[in-house]
Amino acid sequence: MGALRAVLRQLMQLDTAGAIAVCAQATDPYVVALRAFAEFFGQQFETAARSAAQALEDADDPEATTLARAMCGLAAAGWPNTPVHESQGDPLADALDELHLLADAQRDSRVFILYLCAEASLACGRLSLASEFIAHSGDLPPDFLLENDRRHPFAVLIQVMRARLLGFQGRVAEGLALGRAAVASAEDPTSLLLAEATMCLLLGNASQPASVRAIADRLESGLPKPDNYLGCGCYLLVAYGLIVTGDIARSVRFLLAAGGTPGLENLTIVDRALGLELLAAAAIAEDDLDAAEAWQERARPLLDNPISAPTVQRLVSRVELLAGRPESAADWAQRAVDSAAATGRVIETPEAGIVLPHARIALAAPGEARVALEAMVGVAVDAGHLAARRSAARELRSIGRRLRPRPDSGWDGLSPRERDVALLVVEGFGNQAIAAELHVSEHTVRAHVSRVLAAFGVASRAAVAARLSGTVAPDSSQEQLPALTPRQNAVVDCIMRGQTNEQIGHELGISVKTVEKHVTEILRRWNVASRVGIARRAQTRNGDPV
Repeated sequence: MGALRAVLRQLMQLDTAGAIAVCAQATDPYVVALRAFAEFFGQQFETAARSAAQALEDADDPEATTLARAMCGLAAAGWPNTPVHESQGDPLADALDELHLLADAQRDSRVFILYLCAEASLACGRLSLASEFIAHSGDLPPDFLLENDRRHPFAVLIQVMRARLLGFQGRVAEGLALGRAAVASAEDPTSLLLAEATMCLLLGNASQPASVRAIADRLESGLPKPDNYLGCGCYLLVAYGLIVTGDIARSVRFLLAAGGTPGLENLTIVDRALGLELLAAAAIAEDDLDAAEAWQERARPLLDNPISAPTVQRLVSRVELLAGRPESAADWAQRAVDSAAATGRVIETPEAGIVLPHARIALAAPGEARVALEAMVGVAVDAGHLAARRSAARELRSIGRRLRPRPDSGWDGLSPRERDVALLVVEGFGNQAIAAELHVSEHTVRAHVSRVLAAFGVASRAAVAARLSGTVAPDSSQEQLPALTPRQNAVVDCIMRGQTNEQIGHELGISVKTVEKHVTEILRRWNVASRVGIARRAQTRNGDPV
């Protein structure tokens, strides 16, 4: 345990050389695996792979064996010549199968090994496997590696790993809760920076751009040099948060600072692929096909690696679309969707799912494309990945298309102009009057009204008024409303629930023609011009807010 404490202490001080030195002369397989971990943190990926392989070869007890297997998996995330699935076996899957052998291991060592297994799985893009390791881990012990009654700063790094995993799985709301807990518990500068950078990623995917920019502003002057795995991670998390908000130029600056070279060789395989996709996207945003294809060529060698394949497939799809090859773009996008879904990379699946409808629209299949895109966005938003809708809307807007509002999305599903239309509908304005008020065509008003109805999940204009209780000012008239007959009052109750004449007739057992007569008489007695006016005056009469 002494070596584990010493290595983790040095790493949290960003002293990778010191951490490696702790284990420099070691021959014990457990400590050699710890040295591999320190080497990986120092971005010595090839050296880490060799040390991990040596540790696995020499290991003769379950604790050292599982730690070495975890390190072999993590090394595969950084060194492309280390396959994730080796012919002799899969080190991470083997580690999962043999976790029961760690029953007698020291608790803190077991916690660290399980963290490393999950971190390696996450770094390799194997999110479902990472979740299995975390399920075996349980809650993080509050006294993990406790020193002088102080919580070890590495505990925050474990929390952050779990928050990142939730974010990449599309479980953004859960990730935010864990990320906030990590920020609150961070007591040293390094763990606080990492926790806040993680919040940048999560808030970006929760569609909170102002919060993302605020964190990026605060961190920009305080980030450590990106000369180690942890430092690079801070830059990348900020970059990924910014790109989701559409701030491509600033995101690119953070990315290039972390990558070190034009090919981003300082990064792990998955981050290299994501970074090259980001750079290609920046070129595509400027219609620079030559630059986009140049980034694509740098990414091509990563196509055969299962860690990076979904990302590079998505990148190729984007470039093919810009090059005017929609059939090829659709094929690559479908591959990306399938690959991301197969590994549980939920947050990447919508990104590929956004490119795919774009290609289908270019192939003259807009209806099919929009239905698929709306279904994808619905799943993502339900999980808290609110930025998926923003990204989808931005993608479709670039080709003159729009997403329909989600049912029951209410005000959040409407644009500012559509909100104006909704308020005028509640005021009883007809399409012609709304068009005159907003200086738009009646055709545009009809389109806006249909989106308002969809957003509030109703079928009629009167039902919109019923749904907007508490939003629109009540009728301020102080006059005593003329009394209605019992049947007319029953009709009013139905109108307030947004029912159509056919629905009212069915509920009250009368004909539609009789309903129309009752409605006409209520309009006359109460001196209003629409069913919306009836609903507003009835709510005021009943003492209910509108």
